[in-house]
Formats: sequence, C-alpha cells, structure tokens
Amino acid sequence: MQNVHLTIDDLAKLKIVPTVGPVAESVFAVDLLRRGAGGAPFAGWRKAVGLKMRRTRPSADVLTGPGGLRPRPAPESEELQQRARGSWLFDLVSSEGPADDVECPDPVIERVHHLGVAPYWAQARTHLQLDRDRRCQLLVSGGIEHLLSTLHAWIDWSPPVLTVASGRAQEIELRGNGLVIVPSLFLAQPMVFADPARTDRAPVLVYPAPLDLDTADALWSTVGAGDRALAALVGRTRAKVLQALTETCNTSELGRRLGISPAAASQHATVLREAGLVTSRRRSNTMLHSLTALGSALAMVGSPALDTGMAEPARSPCGPGPGARA
Repeated sequence: MQNVHLTIDDLAKLKIVPTVGPVAESVFAVDLLRRGAGGAPFAGWRKAVGLKMRRTRPSADVLTGPGGLRPRPAPESEELQQRARGSWLFDLVSSEGPADDVECPDPVIERVHHLGVAPYWAQARTHLQLDRDRRCQLLVSGGIEHLLSTLHAWIDWSPPVLTVASGRAQEIELRGNGLVIVPSLFLAQPMVFADPARTDRAPVLVYPAPLDLDTADALWSTVGAGDRALAALVGRTRAKVLQALTETCNTSELGRRLGISPAAASQHATVLREAGLVTSRRRSNTMLHSLTALGSALAMVGSPALDTGMAEPARSPCGPGPGARA
C-alpha cells in the first residue's frame, strides 16, 4: 500500500490533468503486454499489436510471443515497480512540457509506442480528456472528498490519508507540494509516482481510466475512419487542430503539435473560434485555446464516447493540462 498523507495545503494545490502523454503510456503498455493484462477490454488491442509485431522485424529485445513481447518470469508489475523507483519515470509522468514531444527512453518502449500507442493516441487522448472532465465535475459538484473516494476501487480516502493499493509499501508525505491526479489508458493498477530526490515537485497519482467493452471496441476498431470523416467535414489541417486541442494549449505549442508556424496555428484557431468550435482566452502574454462543447463533440468523431453529463468542461482547479504553459 502507498499511503499518501495530505494536509490542507496539499488539498488546496490538488490538480487534475488529462494525460501523462503517449510516451509514459507506452511504458505502461509494455508492462501490460508482457503480462497479458488488461482483460477483455484490451483483448482486441493485444491481438492487433501482437500481429503488428509478428509482421515487422523484431528487435533483439522484443520476441513475438502471444503477447507480442517476451513474457517476464518476475511477479506482476515488478518491472514497473522497479521503474517507478527511478527518477526518469517520475520525470516522464510529471513533465509539464508538451506531452507529445517527449523522446522514448529505450528501443522497446519506442517500438510499443510506434505500434501500440501512437496509432490510437487521438482517440485515447479524447477518452482521457473526457474522463478528466468528468472528475472535474465530481470535484465541483461533490467536493474533494467525493472526488478522492470515487477515483478507483483500489484507492481509499480516509482523511487525511489516501491509500493506493499499488503493490508497493510506501509512506508519502507531500509536505505542502500538493498532488497531481491523472487518468491513464494503459496502466493496469493505480500508482503514485514520487520524486526519489525528494524535491518540491508534487507526486503524481496515476489511475486507470474506466474502459468498458463497447468503448474499447470503438477505440481499437475505428482508427483512421474518424480522422477521414472529420477531415472531410472541416478540412485536414483544422481536423488536426481540433484533435490537438483535446488538451488545452497555447498558440506556439499548437503550432509545434501540428508542425506549422504559430501564425498559421493562430489563423486556424481563429477560423474555428468564429465557427464556435474553439474558445480562446488570454493568460499573461499568451493565448490559450480550448475546445467548446461542439468542438469536443466533433473531435470525438470516430472516437469512443464517454458521457460526462456536462455541457462544458470544468476549468478550476483542473485548469489546462500539461504543456499549456507559454
């Protein structure tokens, strides 16, 4: 059990962000594949990724077994537990830079990212954004206690201690730094990642976002079809703008995500804003862009649906996700 001790100051600094990014998700996906975990919702994904790996030339570190990767004789999640004790994985899940621009730390993770995460990332990111928005609504309507007590079946909130059944024995004192909460698609069980160097960076609680069979089937089977439909409706580049804005970001970062200049990104955002699909607000010397309810619905074309029960995503204390800095 990981016992996270929260003070009033920590609760005041609690943040919910939409994703740890595709590279961190690839780390979790490697663990999921090697253990054949995830159950029925991931059966289609495991089959598709295993087939891709058998069709492509495997590296020295990747074998084409039933799960696509070499099975490990170690107990479940031991490898991920060992990784969690290192600073590099904490750096990865706590990154405040552009989540899509992080380099893969080793060839196995890069391979799984290429074959098993990147092809599904647009839909996955939308799914995670919607789960995060639903948590924000729970926070706004029911308070922190309601949020923490409903995160996951393996997470228990008994003030002032949040207990996470991660398989690790650890006492985590936040020391007023707060806690970052983020959903994951590929993490099999909730886990708290804390900086081994014991700096003032807030630990990150990553929990598995719910995934039912219908949503999973849509997620694994519609890759590419939704993108084509959305591109036909609004144009290819503006379709990419909508999908990129499932995470709030500023103009410069939007340009980096799309591989276009900030001026071009601003122009596309302006057109979509005039169409009621994007909203923009100024913060200091930068402009932050987010999807409206209609824009979010369009971005979900071909993506799995998740009923949030709300017209607009809650913004505080959830705020912009990672990479929304100037």
